[in-house]
Amino acid sequence: MIVDHDVHVHTVLSECNNDPGATAANLVARAAAAGLATLGFSDHLWDSAIEGASDWYRPQNVEHVLQTRRLLPADTRGVRVLVGCETEYCGGGKAGLSRAAAERFDFVLLPFTHFHMQGFVAPADLDTPRAVAYLMAERCREAVATGLATGLAHPFYPFGYSDYADEVLACLSDGELLDCFGLVARAGLSVEINVCMFPGATGQTRPGFHDETFLRVLALAAEAGCRFHFGSDAHAVSQMNAVRGLGSYASKVGIGPADILPLFRPGGARQAPGQAAPAQRG
Repeated sequence: MIVDHDVHVHTVLSECNNDPGATAANLVARAAAAGLATLGFSDHLWDSAIEGASDWYRPQNVEHVLQTRRLLPADTRGVRVLVGCETEYCGGGKAGLSRAAAERFDFVLLPFTHFHMQGFVAPADLDTPRAVAYLMAERCREAVATGLATGLAHPFYPFGYSDYADEVLACLSDGELLDCFGLVARAGLSVEINVCMFPGATGQTRPGFHDETFLRVLALAAEAGCRFHFGSDAHAVSQMNAVRGLGSYASKVGIGPADILPLFRPGGARQAPGQAAPAQRG
């Protein structure tokens, strides 16, 4: 499986970016040097038309994120560049993006597990692996139902609890994950294969978090009929390097080129929820 795209990349427009050199131009240059055919920018966003933004999200509105379009270099060195966003899902049907604003982007990534944002995305008393796991499953179903997403960002990665990822994901049965991913597949959304899911992709050793945890998640997503995209979730130019290594993880669970969903197209064209999804495997 050759990875020829990275559609989860943050520029300096994201408040959590930690590299002043992560400009659109520098990131395009890195993508070209890495041999990527497509680069998708997905800065964090909360639409000003939606009430309830946190203080951190409030400055990162639609016009702020769309600045990327005018900051792109004239010569993209053969790389197709798309301008999307990563908005937020807080539960109870509340997302940080209006339908009208969603149409202004080439794609929309929707996370549902930013549980490090306690009191905003996650309840402050979320304190056991089982509670984290069940909330992730509930939020997955709800996020799909919003109809806003093109793809789901780092699905089932428990931000704020990643040191216990093995234990958290073990609380969800294969049947429960298949149920969630079945909804994703039927909605025609893309499942992200993200660097954060695989400690081995960046040479990390984490006692409570092993690559096998998300190999299981991806295998079940594939079994449910989902299709996929790759993302580094880079917040610095150097962090884009790891995305090419994700192909080996995809291959381990039988995900190949035919399983990649080519829904990142200029003009905001997205597969609408309810369109036919690929037939389930096996």
